[in-house]
Amino acid sequence: MEPDELIEVAALCEAELRPLDDRDWSVRAGELDWSCRDTLEHLCSLAYPSVLATRSTSFRPVALRVDSGASIDELLWTMRAGAHVLAEVARAAPPTVRAFHPAGMADPSGFVAMEADELLVHAHDIASRLGSSFRPPDDLARGVLDRLFPWWPTDVEPWPALLWANGRAPLLGHQDQGAEWLWHCAPVEEWDGAVPRWDPITQQRAQDGDRGL
Repeated sequence: MEPDELIEVAALCEAELRPLDDRDWSVRAGELDWSCRDTLEHLCSLAYPSVLATRSTSFRPVALRVDSGASIDELLWTMRAGAHVLAEVARAAPPTVRAFHPAGMADPSGFVAMEADELLVHAHDIASRLGSSFRPPDDLARGVLDRLFPWWPTDVEPWPALLWANGRAPLLGHQDQGAEWLWHCAPVEEWDGAVPRWDPITQQRAQDGDRGL
């Protein structure tokens, strides 16, 4: 997935959520344990740019925190700005660079796709609770699926498939992904054909970090 696509995703999600600024953001986002505001703060604090820029080979916490007094307007801009930062870091990085994620050593396109997936699916989580229906263009959903979920059933529409792949919704004829879904964030050509699952080994890698979605 390309940096410009991440910038497009961020602008789309901001445009979807900004008209909902006056709603009650203390309600739960989708089926998450987080509130809508908590979920937006999560999107503002993704550490992907720092991990990729430093070529980290293990989890290293970044001591940055979202201002608890920030307005929804400020958080939405921070979310979009963060996506731009990752896009520029990914644009500057050699395509063969790797950096740590609990799901595997990701390359720049993997980090771009992971943040795009975070934005799209969490925008859905938030919007669905605040009275809006979010559906991104098929090409963006398909780009995330092709990069992070190469096992996705291509005979269905991309957006329902992306929600299914992230454990958000059932998909007729396919096993529910539940809470054990996982990305393939290493280069696609390294995928071994098996569907990865969130197992004790992966859990151990992430015990001090953030799985993301």
